[in-house]
Amino acid sequence: MANTVTLRDIAREAGVSVGTVSRVLNNHGNVTEETRQRVLRAASRLGYFGGGRQGLGQASEERPFEGRAVREIGFLFCSFLPKTSVPTNPFWSHILHGVESEARRANVKVTYRAISEVQTDPDRLLTMIYDMRLGGILLVGPAEAVTVRTIQQTGTPLVLVDNYVPGTDAVLGNNLDGARLAVEYLISLGHRRIAFMGGPFVTGTAERQGKEPPRNRVYTIERRAQGYRLALLEAGLPILPELYEDGGLSMDGGYLACRRLLERKVPFSALFCANDEMAVGAMKALREAGRRLPEDVSLVGFDDIDMVEHLTPALTTVRVNKEALGIVALRRLLALISHPDPVHVVSMLDVELVKRESACAPAPSARL
Repeated sequence: MANTVTLRDIAREAGVSVGTVSRVLNNHGNVTEETRQRVLRAASRLGYFGGGRQGLGQASEERPFEGRAVREIGFLFCSFLPKTSVPTNPFWSHILHGVESEARRANVKVTYRAISEVQTDPDRLLTMIYDMRLGGILLVGPAEAVTVRTIQQTGTPLVLVDNYVPGTDAVLGNNLDGARLAVEYLISLGHRRIAFMGGPFVTGTAERQGKEPPRNRVYTIERRAQGYRLALLEAGLPILPELYEDGGLSMDGGYLACRRLLERKVPFSALFCANDEMAVGAMKALREAGRRLPEDVSLVGFDDIDMVEHLTPALTTVRVNKEALGIVALRRLLALISHPDPVHVVSMLDVELVKRESACAPAPSARL
């Protein structure tokens, strides 16, 4: 296969989209025979199938990844959240470290690429994936389903990390049980009005009218929200939409969300944040408002990123073994490359509640 010929070249020659070229070369449906032949002729003219091939019939059976470097794995990070990158992020960087450590053991090369800018452009995304010629892909971060489906068109073995879309292999922490543990702990201390910070929210009519709690756009955060709600329901406590806030999964977002929560003047004695970064921002807002931690408000996060044990007070949180996520994900991907499996496997790793100084029993008046 000529490395200089890309799917975009073929698409331009045939007068079709890159997505159409991908479907033809992968023998997918939803393409007319006339279009299929036009794409194959364009690919043949450009030398995409390489020398020595005899006729379009034989060329059409070729997979576009034949001869790919199976020992090169793509660590593709995708997020619709602004200003998010793996090297500087306290969560994703540990996953990458786990992947790299396992890759060294398995003697495979890992190529890191941020794809957030092309995730909404299927043609650009497909072209990038084909040009990288990867043996397999770890898709890391809160990618949308449409992005996952686009990558699946390439036929490359794929494992999602800390995310889940039906019809894929995935490795993630037990987000629901982790949140449930955190909220059950707050309830055991005597808290009855426990606020929730998650996001970004997806709101429908009922949510906008305050009749139902908002849903979270990120799969893992929605699972944590479900764990929060389940703990409240099992304790016979009400789920109050007015105690929900969208912290945008960032420190700045957590700070602003906590200020909105305080300005609403709805009483709460504890706050469960669906990640530690929001909890750090919330801690700043609570202090500025004159609230003592944990005497006035108990605070619990999720993920156990490096910095939170050094805060004052040290943050109670749910520990996710981030490096293990990377290790297990790469092992699954290498297994898929060696032995393709039509049955998709979802691996869920245990999490652990880490009790520190940011949570305590509420004042007697807050128990009502």
